[in-house]
Amino acid sequence: MAIEHGESFISVDGDIITVKATGSYNREGIVKTIEELESIIEEFYQKEFKLLFDYSEIEGGTPDVFDKINECNIWLNSQNMVAKALVINSSVLLEILESRTPARNSQNAKCFDDKASAINWLEFQS
Repeated sequence: MAIEHGESFISVDGDIITVKATGSYNREGIVKTIEELESIIEEFYQKEFKLLFDYSEIEGGTPDVFDKINECNIWLNSQNMVAKALVINSSVLLEILESRTPARNSQNAKCFDDKASAINWLEFQS
C-alpha cells in the first residue's frame, strides 16, 4: 500500500467549507482529502454551501491527482455548491489545474492571491 503524500485541513464556518492543502500530493493523499470533503458536504444535507480551497502552500501533485480532482468536481457539480474560491500563488499550478480539470468550467469559481479576498467574495455569492 502506498503512503499518502500531501496534507489537508478542512474546516467549516457557517456555509463556507475551507480546505487548506499543503505539500506535494499523490493519488492516495488526494483520495483521502476528497473523502473527507465529501463526508462534510454530505452533512449539509443538500443545503447550499461554498468552498474555499487554499492552495497557497501546495507544491504540486502527480498527474493522477488531477484526474481525481476532476472526478471530485464532477461530483461537486451535482451538489448544492453556490461558489468556489481558490487561493493560489503559482500561475503554473493554476494552468495545470485549469487544463486537467474541465469539470470546473461550469462552476461559479474565482481565483485569489489571498484568503481574506476569497472569503469576502464568497460571502457575497448566493
